Amino acid sequence: MNDFVKNFMEKSRFFSRNTTPKIISIIFALVMWLYVMGEVNPEMSKEFAGVNVQLLNVETLRQSGLAIIGQEDFTVSVKINGRRNDVYTIRPQDITISADLRGFEKGVNSVPLKVNAPASIKYDIYPNELKISLDEVVKQQKPVEIVTTGIPPEGFDPAEAEVALTEVIVEGPASFVAKVEKVIGEVNFDNKVDDFSGKVPLQAVNQEGKPVNGVDVKTKYVDVNLPLYSVKEVKVALEMTGPPLEGYDISSVAVRPDVVTIKGPRDLVKDISEVKSKPISIEGLVGSVERPVELILPQGITLYLSDKTPVVSIAVEKIETREISYEKESILIDNLGNKLEATIENEPEKILVRVEAPQSVLNELDRNDIQLHVNVKDIGEGRHNLRIIPITEKILRSISVTPERLEIVIKQEKDTNQ
Repeated sequence: MNDFVKNFMEKSRFFSRNTTPKIISIIFALVMWLYVMGEVNPEMSKEFAGVNVQLLNVETLRQSGLAIIGQEDFTVSVKINGRRNDVYTIRPQDITISADLRGFEKGVNSVPLKVNAPASIKYDIYPNELKISLDEVVKQQKPVEIVTTGIPPEGFDPAEAEVALTEVIVEGPASFVAKVEKVIGEVNFDNKVDDFSGKVPLQAVNQEGKPVNGVDVKTKYVDVNLPLYSVKEVKVALEMTGPPLEGYDISSVAVRPDVVTIKGPRDLVKDISEVKSKPISIEGLVGSVERPVELILPQGITLYLSDKTPVVSIAVEKIETREISYEKESILIDNLGNKLEATIENEPEKILVRVEAPQSVLNELDRNDIQLHVNVKDIGEGRHNLRIIPITEKILRSISVTPERLEIVIKQEKDTNQ
């Protein structure tokens, strides 16, 4: 507070002592400044950045078969000098800068700039010329490819597109056109189950599929028909031909994968549950072998993932014989009527089951793998000579039972209540 009062008092003393001479000095200084600014009008400078350059005769350039490559919008900086009154009235739009492209040739050209500015000022421009690259305009045919985007619902996949045009003309600077690999049109199938038919816009792209700017695709749209096909997994059914060598047989067959995914029109796919292979010959085959499986696909049907060609593994081994004995208690009586009982008469000492199969199958064969059955369905009381039926899930070349038949006596059960 004391400092404020002290400063105020010092300022008050300035005006309280020799007031008249001080006021006259201030007025004189103001008058001199107005005179210099108004009458003398000193020189000054001012700079404008980003002043647009007009390109002249661009159309004439195109008519001569040339086009600008790279940058097409150019700006420069302009520094103006002049009397203050003149400089203050100049705006950037009062200065016109142009570059005349008439007469220049293919390659990098140094094009001088022409400035149109008020005569009352002087100017400098930076840069004072433009580096403009010109290239020959060419036309080339490029292939048309329809690309699908989006994810259709499960069980559907786009088919091959039917396109009205397979090639279109692309025009532009030669260096740009050379980058164009193809012209693509996109059809979006995201969550759609309907076939597509309509016009698709076209765009030039390079080898990586990125757009190539600066070129003109002369055909803007193309008519496209693109069905949405069904996709379905089906089993592979193997067909094998030719007998193996005498005394040999197939011990195992496995196909990987055992299902394939097919693709085709919906009305065809819905009725297909399997696809057959072309015949695979095992004639003269001994040992193990792997072979590709050629599938017989119905007309209009293709593999959805064609890289997953099935492979079949086949093993052919020498046939050997093995005998397994069973007691009569092993015989299972099937379909015996209500309140009937069955007994085996003239029972043999043992029942022999003779099996022929490849060695590896026999090595894994257990007596429990074969069950012996006698079927008495719809057979009444009395003595019957019935066949023994061996049942197994193993794949055997042959199986026989000795004796082949048994004497079975069927009679009423004894009433234990009497």
